[in-house]
Formats: sequence, structure tokens, C-alpha cells
Amino acid sequence: MTMLRTLITCLFLATMMAAHSTASGMPTIVLDQPTESELIELMSEADAAHERGMALSTVDESAARSAFMESADGWQRILDSGLQNGYLWTNLGNAELRAGRLGNAVAAYLEADRLLPGNATVRANLTEARNQVPARFDPEGVVVLYDTVSDGWHILGFRTRWWIAALSWVAFWSCLVVWIARGRRSASDHEGRSIAWRGLVILCGVIALLSAATVSFDVLEDTWRMPGVLVEESVVRSGNGDTFKAVFSEALPAGVEFDLLESRPGWHHVAFADGRQGWIRSDHVRVIGS
Repeated sequence: MTMLRTLITCLFLATMMAAHSTASGMPTIVLDQPTESELIELMSEADAAHERGMALSTVDESAARSAFMESADGWQRILDSGLQNGYLWTNLGNAELRAGRLGNAVAAYLEADRLLPGNATVRANLTEARNQVPARFDPEGVVVLYDTVSDGWHILGFRTRWWIAALSWVAFWSCLVVWIARGRRSASDHEGRSIAWRGLVILCGVIALLSAATVSFDVLEDTWRMPGVLVEESVVRSGNGDTFKAVFSEALPAGVEFDLLESRPGWHHVAFADGRQGWIRSDHVRVIGS
């Protein structure tokens, strides 16, 4: 069986599992490059572990958490095998959140949001995870403006906005050609029709520009923003070493997000939403898209 068919099968299974809010499971066989049948088995085990955790959540919290951790570790194995899509990351985030590994959950949802920009389920799950992070930073300036506006256009998914942009551009140029042709062919044409055609051209042009701009921003965002998440509690330092003084009075908890500014061996220079900056150990964070 071809590799293409393998990937299509796995993507389909992951999509179906995500639609039922499933998560991942611990694989029983350690393999560097799982075959299609092995990936299917891993996904089935992942789903079973998640369902077991859900069933145990009301009777044995500790056992439920272990099941969710098993599920999360399994989805991570599948992702590590090279199979990447937003639905797999969503499943991982679901399991990590229920396992109590908040930083890993936020990171997984951000990865899913990167691959499925504007997906309503991913956004809702990400919001739920963010609301559980005990430390929050109020954004400022361009960051808060961009995030506020982008939340508005992400009501529609990336693919939907792409098609709106494409169809609007076609409609714009078609209407423009017809409008010009009518004007040349019949100078005595009723002025009301001319105004109507002009309005239609302008409307199509505005829709095309706005939708194309949102699509472009989604594509280009990864080039000017390097988001990251603390996956465990960490002290933010004023320099790239443990001897530098702490920037904050307390260690920041897992789940706090930042933008990566610079990397040095073992350390990341980061900026938080409120503008404050510092250095964090690289083994305490996950940089999205890396």
C-alpha cells in the first residue's frame, strides 16, 4: 500500500476521533516508523484510554488521570512518528488537559490552531485551557489590537475565508468588465443601473480585499510571531543563566504564553503579552511550530 494511502487513512481516522472529542493512548509497541496498521492500532488504543479516563473520572480521579496521561503519551507518539495535522494535536490537547498537564495542553491547542486556523472547536478548547492558567498577562498595544481583530475574523475558518476571497475576486473582475462594457456600449443607459453596477463592483472589491487580507495574515503570522508556552513552572531570569536575578517575584506556572525573541544554548529570550521580557530555560518551554 502506498504512503499516500497510508497518510489519507490516518488523517481520516484522526478526524473522526477528534469529532467525538477523543484523545490519545499509550502504544504497546515501540516503533520508530509505525506502519498503517500499527498507527490504526495506536489510535484505537488512544481512543480506548481516553474513554477509560472519562468513565473513571467520576469514581477514581487518580486512575482517570493515569488513563488520560496514557492517552496523551500515545497521541504524542503518533505525532512523533511524523503524522501531523490539527486534529491529532486537538486530541493530544484534550488528553493533556484532563491529565492536568496544563502547559502541554495549551501548547497542543496552539499547534492545532496553527494548522487549523479559525477552527471553532480548537478555539473553544484553547480558551478553556487558558482560563485554567493561574497567571495571566494583560496584552497591550499592537498585540491586543491584532488579537482582538483576529478573533473576529476567525469566526469563519481559514478555508471558508480563502474561498470567499477567491470567489469575491472573480466576482469583482467579472462585474468590473461588465460595467465597463455596458458603459461603452450604451451611453444612454439608465444612470440608476450604472450606480447599481458600480456599487456591486465596490462591494465585491471590499469583500475580496478584507477576506484576502485575513488569509494573508493567518499565513504570515508564523513569520513575525514565534509563540511559545511554559510546560512546567519556571523562574524568568534577567539573563541567560541561573545566576541572573529573577524578573518576577515568583516562578511562573505552566501554561503561561510568550513570544520568542531570541535563543541561546539552553535558554530562550521571551516577551510576555504585557511587554515584559526575560530569559527562560529552553527545557521548560515548547515553541509552537518548532
